[in-house]
Amino acid sequence: MKKIFLLLAVCFVLFSCGADETENIRVRASLKATGTGSIRASVFVEGPGGNSLSGALVTVQDSRSRILQLNYDSVACSYNGLTEELPGSTNYTVEVATVLSPKNITLTVPYSKIEQAPDVIIFQDSSGNSALQGQAMNGSQPIQIGWSLSTDAAVYEVVIRTALRTVYAVSTNANTITVPANTIPEGSYLLEISAQRIHGDIYFRTSPFCSVSFINSSLVSCDVE
Repeated sequence: MKKIFLLLAVCFVLFSCGADETENIRVRASLKATGTGSIRASVFVEGPGGNSLSGALVTVQDSRSRILQLNYDSVACSYNGLTEELPGSTNYTVEVATVLSPKNITLTVPYSKIEQAPDVIIFQDSSGNSALQGQAMNGSQPIQIGWSLSTDAAVYEVVIRTALRTVYAVSTNANTITVPANTIPEGSYLLEISAQRIHGDIYFRTSPFCSVSFINSSLVSCDVE
């Protein structure tokens, strides 16, 4: 009888340790579009002390059952690799195997590819001078920018820049913005609008994963006086 109780106690201790090890391992996954038809996958695996685990086996599987094994990057402290960006909405399965966990740890990461790029339809100052018609805009006036909605896009990022620097950038859920007067200095610029779709939390505060897809509009040149 004593041997039976001793065996049960040992099993209980082993089970408890295994449960604690699993709970103390943290896995975070990031899937971000590259803009060239692929997705960069980055998976962070933290051990009980918060240190990065470099000896785990980490894979990403898409909805077509294709599996990619990620390589560990000691500089980024993450497992990284490129996988194909599938059309439409799909789920990618991240799986982590480590000796510190009695079972594999999996994350299901939803991803939505954006097929339709936004199209700039309004780009003018308050007097009606339109960059789309090759007219110079007055920088001392508010400048209105409008674009067509992109299917499945949740966030739009509007950037006005030169080849070397960005002079204005804003994110919005709408499809129109107004740039305040005297915001854009005199000069020649490029306007680009990026449609983005985000699942999860990019800061990993409320979710252990994030996915970000995007598509860019055609560049629109403009002159500001």
